[in-house]
Amino acid sequence: MIKYRLRNKKIEEIIDLAQTGLQEAIEIIIDQYYPMVVKISSKYYGNWAEHEDIIQNGLVGLLKAIFYYQKNKSSFTSFAWRSIESEIKSFLTYLNRMKNKILTNAVNMDSIFLEDDSEEPGYMMTNSDVQDTNTPFDVYLAESFLEEAKKILTDLEYNVLKMRLEGYSYNDISETLEIKWKAVDNTYQKVKKKLRPLYERYKVIKSLVLVK
Repeated sequence: MIKYRLRNKKIEEIIDLAQTGLQEAIEIIIDQYYPMVVKISSKYYGNWAEHEDIIQNGLVGLLKAIFYYQKNKSSFTSFAWRSIESEIKSFLTYLNRMKNKILTNAVNMDSIFLEDDSEEPGYMMTNSDVQDTNTPFDVYLAESFLEEAKKILTDLEYNVLKMRLEGYSYNDISETLEIKWKAVDNTYQKVKKKLRPLYERYKVIKSLVLVK
């Protein structure tokens, strides 16, 4: 019913609603621009990627366009086109870089926000506790998440995040970075607060792309 009412609105209005997280608005934009994703994807070929993988990452580009679009900058169609192409190119570059390497496990983004009281204070579930799938798409999306996180965080915050994801304890981080245990905890809490919006965005992107 909501999707039916939204179909009569201008694309800018639908994007405004999509940027608030309204699922129906996001789905309408995906439906409307999916042919564009397929058209752009057909221009690219990678020895290490199926056509479906390229389309999948084109959808990532479309979803990022929805979340990052600013209507006073350009038309959404132009912005989406550039975003889709950029995401596909980045994915193919990534695959080319990784073709002679063993595919590593993807960072489990959920682990950043999961705590376990049964362990020491500050314990966090890591990849060794919760294994994510390690398809090229999963690993690429996880790396993309970390790249965006790096732009948001200070050097100290990013180093703490990386060490936490690698399974280091608060004591290990305190000794390695030569800061107090409490400073590690405070920094990590800041990291989670800063990354929460980005994390929620990536959860939406992953769930919608895998369903499509």
